[in-house]
Amino acid sequence: MKIEHDLHIHTYLSSCCVEKELQTPKNIISLAEKMGMKTIGFADHLWMSPSIPANDWYKPQDENQITRLKQNLSTIKTGVRVLVGCEADTIGPGKFSITKEFAKTLDYVLLSCSHIHLDNFDQPKSLAPRDMVEHLVKMFLSGVESGIPTAIAHPFALFGPLHGRSDGLISTLSDTELFDMFSVAEKNKVAIEINAAAVALRSEPVRLITNAKKAGCKFTFGSDAHGPAGQRALLNLEPFLNKTGVTEDDILPLAIGGK
Repeated sequence: MKIEHDLHIHTYLSSCCVEKELQTPKNIISLAEKMGMKTIGFADHLWMSPSIPANDWYKPQDENQITRLKQNLSTIKTGVRVLVGCEADTIGPGKFSITKEFAKTLDYVLLSCSHIHLDNFDQPKSLAPRDMVEHLVKMFLSGVESGIPTAIAHPFALFGPLHGRSDGLISTLSDTELFDMFSVAEKNKVAIEINAAAVALRSEPVRLITNAKKAGCKFTFGSDAHGPAGQRALLNLEPFLNKTGVTEDDILPLAIGGK
């Protein structure tokens, strides 16, 4: 299928963006136009929970991110449909970096449930694959039942010093466990992101997406771009999608111009 939306793009406002001088909204939109995108979504990291203090990495990335982004976008004219969202975090079961009330002010929210490499996040009992995956499942279920996310970002993909452990996690879950977990997401109308960066790291196997599809989940696409090369890499998802059976009918309406 043809990929025509990208709902996971980081700008210079995200602390993890290493190409800040290039990753401006204007440059991102210009590249999206050249790529033939019909919809793009900005998803900078965000922490604005008044009840949970941000760690040092997250402190600069508060709700002012949204104000600054909208100011940047106000001067740009484009035929591409532009959405303003964020990437928020599940810190632990029932603990989130964003409130439900603030989430409603955005076009969408991508909620990560796997950034456990960051300081102050709840940790699994051990780094054994089964202990890690059971912890991530709890984080996932808490996230989809919270009323916060539009979609779950890169499910089960680990980052930082843990990223090499991602591949072994999904194999410890049975198809029944995956189906049951994704059924909870479908019940709560939470989509699943198919993330180009995670696929490139081989941490988002076909079995994960096919079980989500079987459970009736809708999907969004995201480059997780932190620079132009990452944004262009979104189109590398097409061979992967051909293996999953995902079609246009499986895409979240928001991503293709609906509500």
